[in-house]
Amino acid sequence: MQSVELTPTARKPRKSHRRSDDASEAPVTPASQAARKISRETLINRLNYLHFQSATLTVLLTHRQNGRHLRLLATPEACVDENFTCFWTVPLPPGIDRGDFAMRHLEIPHGHHILQVELIDPQLTEGGLRCQLPEVCHQLTSRRIRRHFCTDIEASVIQNGAVFTGTLEDFSAAAFRLELQAKPPQTFQWLKMDEPLTVIFTRSGQTLLSTPGHLLRSFGKRDQHTVVVAPSLTQQRRFPPKKHRNRRLELSPAPEAVFTHPLTQNLIRLDVTDLSGAGMAIAEAPQEAQLLPGMQIDSLELRLADSFSLNCQAQVVYCQSLDDSDEAAPLRCGLAILDMDVSDHTRLMALLHRADDRSKGVCPRIDLDQLWEFFFSSGFIYPQKYQSLKEYREEFKATYAKLYDSAPEIARHFIYQENSRIVGHMAMLRQFSNSWLIHHHAADRTPSPTAGLETLQLVGEAVNEAQALYSSHMDYVMCFFRPENRFPQRVFGGVANHYDDPSLCSVDTFDYFHYRKEYDLKWRDGGVWELVPAKEEDLLDLEAFYGNKSAGLMLQGMDLTPQQQEDTSIQECYQRAGFQRQRSLFALQKEGRTLAIFMLLRTEVGLNLSNLTNAITALVLDNKALPREAFFTAVSMLASEYPHDEIPVLTYPPDYAASQSIEVEKQYNLWVLDCQHLDPYFEFCSNYFKRMNRPKKESSS
Repeated sequence: MQSVELTPTARKPRKSHRRSDDASEAPVTPASQAARKISRETLINRLNYLHFQSATLTVLLTHRQNGRHLRLLATPEACVDENFTCFWTVPLPPGIDRGDFAMRHLEIPHGHHILQVELIDPQLTEGGLRCQLPEVCHQLTSRRIRRHFCTDIEASVIQNGAVFTGTLEDFSAAAFRLELQAKPPQTFQWLKMDEPLTVIFTRSGQTLLSTPGHLLRSFGKRDQHTVVVAPSLTQQRRFPPKKHRNRRLELSPAPEAVFTHPLTQNLIRLDVTDLSGAGMAIAEAPQEAQLLPGMQIDSLELRLADSFSLNCQAQVVYCQSLDDSDEAAPLRCGLAILDMDVSDHTRLMALLHRADDRSKGVCPRIDLDQLWEFFFSSGFIYPQKYQSLKEYREEFKATYAKLYDSAPEIARHFIYQENSRIVGHMAMLRQFSNSWLIHHHAADRTPSPTAGLETLQLVGEAVNEAQALYSSHMDYVMCFFRPENRFPQRVFGGVANHYDDPSLCSVDTFDYFHYRKEYDLKWRDGGVWELVPAKEEDLLDLEAFYGNKSAGLMLQGMDLTPQQQEDTSIQECYQRAGFQRQRSLFALQKEGRTLAIFMLLRTEVGLNLSNLTNAITALVLDNKALPREAFFTAVSMLASEYPHDEIPVLTYPPDYAASQSIEVEKQYNLWVLDCQHLDPYFEFCSNYFKRMNRPKKESSS
């Protein structure tokens, strides 16, 4: 090739997303006769696509004396015929203007291939290149795994305490190419080939990927190097391991995962091979692999049908070949759901449980008349209970109409059906900041002996799927049950005995009675008494008392610890659902000493049929120092906050009422479970269900 004369152009070089680099990383491949020929028309269409995408191509030059190759990045202009122009992305390096380099060809990315284009009458300028395009060019196979180019990705490489910063230029599933700078006294000799390192990619301060790796090669100037790093992470553990995993289902037609790739900003659409409420598996072609273990996806749309889609945050936790002996075998990539709007997650669980078993339903639309009939026919609303709620039956109906229709942030319900008839039911209510109350467990054993067990199992699976999501606020689940009721005592009491650790699962007993307003607001006891809003010091006293008494989870579940006071956002959740919820804490003190903590919960009548969500809870720290007269005076003053004449009262510990000869109606056990430790729960339930379903032996004659 003749020496090239440089002529000025009007166009200035644009800032590059990638620097020109030495071609020793990718040797020149001559076009052989076996290479596929591509027409000029197809070439022009590809060049116009690059222009449309503001993408780059590569111009290859060779040093006339030493044969060193140099690749320059350029952006193409729109092209209509054989006349072609492109512009450099960075100023030309030294030596070009002296004619030290000869033009070789263009290299144009085309999927997994490179289009190698010989140049006709090239004219090299300070700003770019003008030439004629040949009638045909050659398509070369570039690499087994496609390289994906990136923009505006900040990179940090950490090894042995040294931190090098720069940018991510491109990546594949096998390696990252980085441009790094060394800041004095740093030197790239600090980077060791045989020692592990960590790579962190960020954009605008947000971490996109952090992964361990090892150095493959590094070359460049004293203060700037091109570095190639191979990631070594094959699996990212996002949550603690579980023995009992969520069941994954293969849906037909397969859902689609649609998201913007965090590194390339390209729109990705991949098939979901199986799905659960906690994660999914995605199929990816190995040649196009773009998912990397540890990569976070801020917004993933799960499309299950044209008009049915859900959104979530996700993280890639593993990528595995389905057949290690076949390089072309599809990849299976596992994604964990990090968070999902509670309404979307409820819809997802409803779909999955319906697909798994058509008799099970998570928050389905219910004929409320059928539900009320079920409550009465199953004996859930027994005569004595109905006597206590009959005056408020219209309020109950109105409450349930809202609760079972549009309140997924604070309420969920589960049903088990046979022949479209409800035979099992259970509901959950978000009663505290991060605690859900299991209630309304009812079953009709006449048509289905296992309805109660099936419903309970459905709730357990739903909790297992939701507990890790921040938006579900499901750190704890709790349940009030009567000790004399055999089924909950065997199940919930049995679970607590199986854990044998009150810090993971606990049971505490409360006395329960109704207080009828007397409006007696005067103290009937000697000494100085005060009823004041509870402070942190009062909760510290309560924590110390409860720790000596039980060491269970009651205070954590009820937001009664100094470290875990109630988040006011729960009030907003109730308001969005059309309900009111207020909570107040008071300390009953004598001469400055706290003797009891009172918690007032006020909600609509009917959220809980026993009205435990609309009650006064009294936690007595000293039985002997709190006489019944002072206790009832305090209750009388607090009862004025409620609109009804009778208010449910729960007292703890249960021996307080007996010590003061207070007549109680019944006792309730409060069961609280830490949802981060569910494996023992499922172990117990599995064994219990097996025993219940075991056929009974016929008695001998």
